[in-house]
Amino acid sequence: MTDAASPITFTDNPLNPLEELLYTGLADPTQMGAFERIMLEADLYAVPEADSPGGTPGDDGAKVLRQGEQLILRGVVLNDGRNTVTLFTDPTRVVQMFGEDTRILAMQGRKLLEMLQDTVILLNPADGKGLMMEPDQIKAVLGHAPVRPLVRPSGRVELHAVEPENEPVVMTEALRDAFQPPMVEAIWVARAVWPDIGQIGWFADVRSHGPADEITALVQRAVRGLKFGTETLDISVSKPGGKDGVGVKVV
Repeated sequence: MTDAASPITFTDNPLNPLEELLYTGLADPTQMGAFERIMLEADLYAVPEADSPGGTPGDDGAKVLRQGEQLILRGVVLNDGRNTVTLFTDPTRVVQMFGEDTRILAMQGRKLLEMLQDTVILLNPADGKGLMMEPDQIKAVLGHAPVRPLVRPSGRVELHAVEPENEPVVMTEALRDAFQPPMVEAIWVARAVWPDIGQIGWFADVRSHGPADEITALVQRAVRGLKFGTETLDISVSKPGGKDGVGVKVV
């Protein structure tokens, strides 16, 4: 923990669309619900302690929190002696508070708040407009209904090539930004049809030496917030090599 030696001050400098929603909500409390709902789906940023998952120097790369692992996050001590956990809506704010070499953990807001719902949270406590959230406030925010998740279809799937004019550019760019070798060796995105259930959508064929559950979770995070409508996205993770995938090669 770090002592709050001086009063927390805020400046009016939103760094991303999520912060713009926060600032709107702070100016007009009737609009705060929009920020809360998006915050639950967006990534929030925290600093793990050295003995916590993700806090080991030199152990870079994405991680999945396994069952039984305990996440220990840094915070500040309030003037009244209470411990807090600090969360941030942009990694720049983490660096502003804790320094350039700080190890930063990114996690979906809902998952973080579920783990921290009995804690006092300081959101953006340095150089930005922020919030202090008590446990009852955190539980109230978690009451917002989650965005409908992508449901993996079952049954036989048919994969089809993607014509250039029909490429899902936003999705492929999101995957390209999130993945590069050596994390993954290749990704193909194909048009997919599940004829037995009348479902259509997309199929991401990922080749990686990484754990399949970890890579799948990272793909889901990369496309979080994209609108698929009545369509869906299925993900396959297999070892590199073998026959090329179907569709557009993303990586």
